[in-house]
Amino acid sequence: MQDVIVIDQAVPKVIQDMLENVALGDKIPWMRNGGATYGDNAAKIFPTTASAVDAQQFTHLVFDSKQPVSQLFPVLLPVLTAIPYTIKQLIRIKMNLGVYADLANPDAHGMPHVDFTEIKEPLMTAIYYVNDATGDTILFDQRFGHKGALTVRTRIAPKKGRLVVFDGGLLHAGNTPRTNRPRVNINFNAFVYEGAQTLEQAAA
Repeated sequence: MQDVIVIDQAVPKVIQDMLENVALGDKIPWMRNGGATYGDNAAKIFPTTASAVDAQQFTHLVFDSKQPVSQLFPVLLPVLTAIPYTIKQLIRIKMNLGVYADLANPDAHGMPHVDFTEIKEPLMTAIYYVNDATGDTILFDQRFGHKGALTVRTRIAPKKGRLVVFDGGLLHAGNTPRTNRPRVNINFNAFVYEGAQTLEQAAA
């Protein structure tokens, strides 16, 4: 599995427009999370940086525990088929909506994390950007299990139609938008057939 793949125009423009209209419309029941990574009183299990902030986020769960849990699942299938790996088992699809936060630190970003920690197989994470927005996704050089300082591998700007696919063992961080325009992405997690270290091996 390659560490990071970026695909622009991952789906046809008509699909891009449809997904943006749905996500920014008034039909999705968004759930507010006080922190995008950690819930109330949750243990902080990942290394962090001085610029990390766990800002609020709104989410809509689409697929979980081997089954769709939202009527939006069929709508998102074109993005799923654009992922350049053969999926063995889909784990989760979640839509995320970030809103402007008045942060004093201009370099602020979300908390470094991986989406799942108790994983025995190669895990793929993919992020599809629904709309043009601010607030880069940050991918770090370090993997799950790392205990020291973090260094940035790359930053991915949210761009409508862009799909970033990466090894799910890489620590990464989302971001809040820097303007009043919301930042909407769709997060996919799946086991894939391509060979890669498992999270368990990486943490050893």
